[in-house]
Amino acid sequence: MKLNLLLQSIYCVTSANANDNLDIEKIAYHSERVDEQTLFVCIRGYQTDGHEFAHKAVNAGAIALIVEQLIPDIEVPQYVVEDSRKALSHLSDRFLDRPSKSMRVFGVTGTNGKTSITYMTDAIFKAAQLNTGLIGTVMVKTNDKVEPSTLTTPESLDLQNYLFKMKESEVSHVSMEVSSSALDLCRVEDVDFDVVAFTNINKDHIELHGSFEAYYNAKAKLIREAAEYSKAILNIDQPLLEDLVNETAAEVLTFGVKNDRADLTVTDINMNQGRPAFTVQLKTPLKTLGGNLVDPCSFTVKMGIPGYHTIYNALTAIAVGLVNDIPIQLVKEGIEGFDGVERRFHILYEDEFTIIDDLFLNENNIESSMNALQNLPFNAIHNVHAIRGSNGPSLNQGNALIMAEWYKKLGIDRMILTASRSHVKAKDEVSDEELGAFLKVMGEAGVAVKYYDELEDALCTSLDHVKKGDILLITGARGMDYGAKTVLEMLLEKKTLVKREAVIDVLNKKIVGMDDLKLVE
Repeated sequence: MKLNLLLQSIYCVTSANANDNLDIEKIAYHSERVDEQTLFVCIRGYQTDGHEFAHKAVNAGAIALIVEQLIPDIEVPQYVVEDSRKALSHLSDRFLDRPSKSMRVFGVTGTNGKTSITYMTDAIFKAAQLNTGLIGTVMVKTNDKVEPSTLTTPESLDLQNYLFKMKESEVSHVSMEVSSSALDLCRVEDVDFDVVAFTNINKDHIELHGSFEAYYNAKAKLIREAAEYSKAILNIDQPLLEDLVNETAAEVLTFGVKNDRADLTVTDINMNQGRPAFTVQLKTPLKTLGGNLVDPCSFTVKMGIPGYHTIYNALTAIAVGLVNDIPIQLVKEGIEGFDGVERRFHILYEDEFTIIDDLFLNENNIESSMNALQNLPFNAIHNVHAIRGSNGPSLNQGNALIMAEWYKKLGIDRMILTASRSHVKAKDEVSDEELGAFLKVMGEAGVAVKYYDELEDALCTSLDHVKKGDILLITGARGMDYGAKTVLEMLLEKKTLVKREAVIDVLNKKIVGMDDLKLVE
């Protein structure tokens, strides 16, 4: 594509060595990915600045640069923009011929539940025999082709490339997670969302934004900037989200479990054996993206996965299915056939005893998961927790406090703790202060803690103590990513009477933590 055509998508403040007639064959923001005829965009990251790699990019074949300030001693054309991240998004979208406009794209933001919701909507779309794409924390999926993710929401160039490949593969419906960082860093600036949802918010990731208000406003951008022709889905059980009803040009569909003003709600909730069943009530007429009208109605849903929080996730996905013109019977089929997501209260094994894997990412996540746990049948609960590193003592103190409260409710008086030192990157290493803050809370709560540096030792000990009717709960962000693979392989080795086919089936379907365990140097 000619450079002059690409430059039409951005506003340039000034330039140096301008030559708009160049042929651009590739766009890159990483100097290692530069080839001949590349337009290199210098973006600033949390730790590195692309401007520092401009010379390297030119030496590798970059024939023009997009910069926020002119760089001396460079002879190729430089075009100065106010925000190179925003420019990268505009350029990528234009270079790849605006792929998101060829598909129905659903984007969801919220502190918790994004991954589960996108998997649920994907299940509903597949029940309707649609070609689907999924972009999120666990994986990027194009129809049945899957690759592990590196970011919840990819950088704008990578995101547009994924959408382009989906378009080429005739994907019609895409479900994607939209993180607060992605919204802050303009990664989804040019994604043409048909449906957006904001499901919940609590105090997590504030360190990236500086304050709760900044964190909220970053997420709220997805709703506030939604197009007039799109649909916005809001959980109005949360007052902050109800405020957004009048702050968007999109047509709003509200949902809730407790707020009787919601358009979509539930009645007759039954938490028997921990798996919710309920009646969905559509109380107002719903206009679909296709211009059709769904009259007020009700229908029953029986979920295959546990947890009260599952009701909120399911309502979001059901709303997405309905506005996408999917018949109620297929919405029911998709949501009831959904069997969970890795690391999200994922039941790994369920027979003479049960093994469940969960992130325990923050206080709200822990509250939801433990609430789900108390509704399951059990004789005893054994918890192996990988402490969360590089998030500060206060976060681990808060997590420990809510865990200790639930331990008391559930009759748990001991736990196993690990720093999983060999299986976390340097940015996720657990500090002595973080470990100390967690242990202090547990000590004051009278909870006995057996600590191991390594994940394998912690899981091996836990399996030795699990008996018939017990639940083994393995929890923790990052440090427990390899936990499911490790504990299931140990299960096959240590317990001769397990259902081997069921264990192997789970292992074959897993993505997270399935690469070779490599010790961190």
